[in-house]
Amino acid sequence: MTVSRALDLSASLNMHQPGTDYFLSKRTDVYFVGIYQKAAGTDSTGSAAVVAINGVTPSNDNHQVVLRVGMRHKF
Repeated sequence: MTVSRALDLSASLNMHQPGTDYFLSKRTDVYFVGIYQKAAGTDSTGSAAVVAINGVTPSNDNHQVVLRVGMRHKF
């Protein structure tokens, strides 16, 4: 006997990414970027949906925040 169940694939993702850039000179600037993600629902494996921002270790829960601050100098 085979029992099948339908998975509820209702995962959704909300993301906000504000940022700013300030030029110190013609070739040098500083920048700030904040990224916030929040997941809701169920993923394709039937588990609670989690978030993963590119370049960062995936979160263990349904939300993640990343802040990036940097300085650039163009040669």
